[in-house]
Amino acid sequence: MSEHATLPANAEALTSNWLTHALREGRAIVNDTIVDRHVVRPLGAGAGLMALVSRIELAYANGAPGPASLIAKFPSPAPENRAVAETYNMYGREVLFYQTLSADTPLPHPRSYFARQQTGTSDFVLLLEDLGSRRIGDQAAGSDLAEAEIVIDAMAAFHAASFGRLHEPRYSWLTPHANEAQITGMEGGFAFGWPRFREWLDDIIPPRVRIWGERVGPATRDVLTRLCQGPLVVTHGDFRLENMFFGAAPDDPAFAMIDWQSITLSSPGQDLSYYLTQSVQLEVRRQHERALLERYLDGLHRHGVRDYSFANLHHDYRLATLYLLDFAVVIAATLDLSNERGAAIARALSERACAALDDLDCDQLLPR
Repeated sequence: MSEHATLPANAEALTSNWLTHALREGRAIVNDTIVDRHVVRPLGAGAGLMALVSRIELAYANGAPGPASLIAKFPSPAPENRAVAETYNMYGREVLFYQTLSADTPLPHPRSYFARQQTGTSDFVLLLEDLGSRRIGDQAAGSDLAEAEIVIDAMAAFHAASFGRLHEPRYSWLTPHANEAQITGMEGGFAFGWPRFREWLDDIIPPRVRIWGERVGPATRDVLTRLCQGPLVVTHGDFRLENMFFGAAPDDPAFAMIDWQSITLSSPGQDLSYYLTQSVQLEVRRQHERALLERYLDGLHRHGVRDYSFANLHHDYRLATLYLLDFAVVIAATLDLSNERGAAIARALSERACAALDDLDCDQLLPR
């Protein structure tokens, strides 16, 4: 299939002939296998905020083998969401991940059957392995300790793979997280969202954070620049429970990570803090925080990283926790809070994030 061929715009534009050629190209089926028919099944509400995501059920001529279903991903049909994705090159980043890094990335993820972006546009198509039989993470409920240990072990192996190796050509297309678009976007999102965040969630914001929390948004440039001055690794960038799948049957792999649209170069502390302070149950994080940080560091060491101490890790973790209040504010201020599920997620992650800011005395890291 020529890279200049026009890509289908959505799942309804797929044809069995196009799917046949795409799956052959991705070696998901052999060259004489033909997709006989396909059925589009919409995914549940909330699937694909920045993209259009559908499940495709497949049948093959003469009963030939091939994936029984797959996940198809396309640009968002909402102009405002697509504009955000284009500003941060979210579609291009995920396509490039699957084209260049997927095969050697130790963090488990869906297999790609086809990944392409239309030259000169943000149009793209991803055909991915369907993980639907596994259990998706529940950010409203939060991770317990056993789940957190699975995630931390996988994260450590993932970060270790690029630690000290970012000079390699395969990473050349990745951009540091401390870039102008990210900084100005977070500053603007915080300025818009903080009044609503403070009003809606006042009862779960610790008193000390109420006093200094509004200073985080204006300090984004300083904090994020400092965060990215230490060792950098390839980070997923959206390390939250809603992007995680866990084994539900004895033969299932223990863990997999989806949604690589935010992949970037940042401090190891960014993915670590995003997960521990916003997706792990509050009391689990409080009781086991040090042990989980040490487990992560032991994982780095086990995979060959030597020049990163606990003191370095803890500093980066606290700095990332401070910066990531931006994420909590933007999420809570932009989700549809009349949606019961969205409101529960926003409240849970915000309460955890604010508690961590207080517990870790993150105000001491604000510029004076």
